[in-house]
Amino acid sequence: MTRTAPTVELLQVEPTTRCNFTCGFCAGRAMPQSDLDPALFSRALASFPALRHVELQGEGESLMHPEFLSLVGSAREKGIKVSFITNGSLLGAEAIERLFAVGVEKISVSIESADADTFRSIRGGRLDKVERNLGALLDERRRRGLDRPVVGLSVTVLRSTQDHLAGIVALYERLGLDGGITVQPLERKDDYARHYDAKTAADLLSPREVETAWIRARTDRSLLAIEARRPPVRGFFDELMEGWEPGCRRCPWLDRGLYLGNQGHAAPCCMVKDVAAHAFGRLGSDGVEAILAGREHLRAKLAAGEIPAACAGCDLAHFAITPKWKLVRVALRGVWNRLFGRLPE
Repeated sequence: MTRTAPTVELLQVEPTTRCNFTCGFCAGRAMPQSDLDPALFSRALASFPALRHVELQGEGESLMHPEFLSLVGSAREKGIKVSFITNGSLLGAEAIERLFAVGVEKISVSIESADADTFRSIRGGRLDKVERNLGALLDERRRRGLDRPVVGLSVTVLRSTQDHLAGIVALYERLGLDGGITVQPLERKDDYARHYDAKTAADLLSPREVETAWIRARTDRSLLAIEARRPPVRGFFDELMEGWEPGCRRCPWLDRGLYLGNQGHAAPCCMVKDVAAHAFGRLGSDGVEAILAGREHLRAKLAAGEIPAACAGCDLAHFAITPKWKLVRVALRGVWNRLFGRLPE
């Protein structure tokens, strides 16, 4: 019996590839610098009637799109929840006022270190400005007596910052954030790594270090405590990852999500940038049925224990086909190494 391709309930859309920061690991600077056409966004909302949550974020800084808040509003008018990721530098008073007017579920702020000098060397921006903006946002939310948007941190783990988590947790607590902390190792996929300079390439974690970083993030007591007291407001990635476990031979993106670049290319997820090779199609030029058929083809491959070419190098795909007992072994090895010294590989 032929399986029916699942509907798209969760859609990430890239507003722009432009950014005011200079992170060395961003693939956006190697892409054409352009903004999403609002008409294309409207087409996307109409093409996937089962949508319940949209993430407005891609390789650029979301708030640099000149009509970003209008995009949020058009989704909210259809009853669709909206979340987004930002570097936090453009969350000024006017943006904050308009964000409350349209309504957003969650704002995640990207960060690698809570040390101001390290932050500036990696991102080319000022941490103190980001902190002031977040403080003003939360003050205004409290003044209005609202429970959203919740505000969290989205952490990229570099080799040089893998021990900075405690400082990031302290920053989270000091600012009174409530949207949780997500952890993502520096992307190893060739879509990104081909653009890294020597300094950024040296900051890549090894495959074994990636496994250790993921396990530490899922077992860290401070992160577990933050997650336990979070309010019941769910961001896009909270919903996307809900129920997913290593070894399940499934990808939440292929089950109920889709990524749309700002030129309309539909890709398996936000980590696939080689649209010439791996896009399912282009919205407006190709039918939705063809796009969903491409996604179903990848789902079948992953279910059979094969990582599709589009997903090569993806940590999520790796963990999806890795038996849990292997991850337990990695975790135990990490505990032993920390307590008694490094075991031979």
